[in-house]
Amino acid sequence: MGADLYLAEDTLLGDDFLRQLMSVGEVDLLVAIPSYNNASTIKQTVQAVEESYQQNFIRERVVILNVDGGSTDHTTDVVSTMDGRRNVGYRGLTSLRTVHRVTTQYAKSPSPGMALRTVLATADLLRARSCAIVSPTTTNLDASWIANLLRPAYRQNFEFVAPLYARSRYQGLLARNLLYPMSRALFGRRIREMYSEEWGFSGRLATQCLSQNVWNDEAIRVRPEAWMALTAICSDFKCCQSFLGPRLPPAAAGGIDIVEAIRQTVSSLFRYLEIYQDHWLDRTGSQEVPTFGPDHELSADGKPSNQEKIFGMFRNGVAELDPILASILTPDTHAQIKEIATLDPSSFRFGFELWVKTLYEFATSYHHAVINRDHVVQALVPLYRGRMYSFFLEHADSSPEEIEADSEILCLEFERQKPYLVERWKAKS
Repeated sequence: MGADLYLAEDTLLGDDFLRQLMSVGEVDLLVAIPSYNNASTIKQTVQAVEESYQQNFIRERVVILNVDGGSTDHTTDVVSTMDGRRNVGYRGLTSLRTVHRVTTQYAKSPSPGMALRTVLATADLLRARSCAIVSPTTTNLDASWIANLLRPAYRQNFEFVAPLYARSRYQGLLARNLLYPMSRALFGRRIREMYSEEWGFSGRLATQCLSQNVWNDEAIRVRPEAWMALTAICSDFKCCQSFLGPRLPPAAAGGIDIVEAIRQTVSSLFRYLEIYQDHWLDRTGSQEVPTFGPDHELSADGKPSNQEKIFGMFRNGVAELDPILASILTPDTHAQIKEIATLDPSSFRFGFELWVKTLYEFATSYHHAVINRDHVVQALVPLYRGRMYSFFLEHADSSPEEIEADSEILCLEFERQKPYLVERWKAKS
């Protein structure tokens, strides 16, 4: 480390934080926990990380990094005053090295992009070989998750490690119907979870990402994890997936805010298509990536959301946004959307061919900025609800195997129609 430590940007890493890092020295492994008002859960998260270190990496030099976005509930105090700073493990475990814990508050309000930048700067300064980021809101995170995210980069020279989760049939529908198949078709790697709060990466990838002048880009400030995955893919770095198990939502969490989820993830995906267009425009097909554990696990558990309400919001949205949809979609696609909106709910279908064509037209309208880009993405929300409702009808009695087979057909449809996207992307608006 040495003199490198003093080259850090003063505005990024404060003096107190730098002093903490000097006392740590170089490390092999770094696990970062971004936080914001997580005082009630972060202790459990830190203990899981320490337990993983003491179970799986007893000889390695390790550090736990808490990067906080302005908590007002003493989250950072919980981390800094926890017992167990010495080599005293949980459940009788011990380590041959100290498990260092450092904490810093990078801003007065949370910013995933700024949090990641702080993590990357720390990893670079400490010359960490393998890193992982985990969320303190994941209530069932355990020691095995940490090991599964760290090992591929540390032991097997992978650069990016995406998580895989066990899902019920109605979980992860945005990823299954849009984010995964579209990113797979365009970027050519079959990584199922690019938008997640847990992932792993190498020190080499950390240094490469840190050096890029992208941190003012809104997409990277909001959803930097997908950008990091795509940076690895487009740099031809080795990527893999590692199965973690079921991911339970936070105990106090309500239902998923579809509008906000689409605003964040789809906006960033469309933006990344522009950033990396030289990589994907001429690429065809897709490739598997090495996977540790099952490449998916789907159960028949769970119940669908309020189907009647979802269909009503789809139908009303198509009517209310008619002028906006007309500016985004081709006349033929727009006419088909309006036609299916008139169908009886029991016979409604939003088929794969129309769904893919719709998304590709939205992506190109975003690219050409035919209207305000935020309005483009927001206009997709009711159409996604229509696709959700169609999914519920199609798979009311399907087995997990049938749902997975159907998902693969959707992925192949995205690949089949990719030339249509390329043609419209290159055309002048």
